[in-house]
Amino acid sequence: MEMGHSVWISWMLSGRLEKFYEGLRWPGWREEAAALSFSQGISVIPFLWSQEAQADLAATSRRAVPMREVLGVAADFAQQMGPVDPGFLGAV
Repeated sequence: MEMGHSVWISWMLSGRLEKFYEGLRWPGWREEAAALSFSQGISVIPFLWSQEAQADLAATSRRAVPMREVLGVAADFAQQMGPVDPGFLGAV
């Protein structure tokens, strides 16, 4: 996102987070997220950024998975997309 940590924190608290994620949330996402433990994330297939998911977010397949799996997928994409070091994600 090309911003430093303090700028990112400021942005997170600015109220613009809702706008950023509005196209990536499905009906009932709050309840699904609230049911997770702190060590879990949500696996969404097809990926939220895909055309298939964007056509109907409610129709995506979702399940609770260990956060290690969510971070592992993110690290894999980071490594495949270019020379950017995924940092601690690469060690998952």
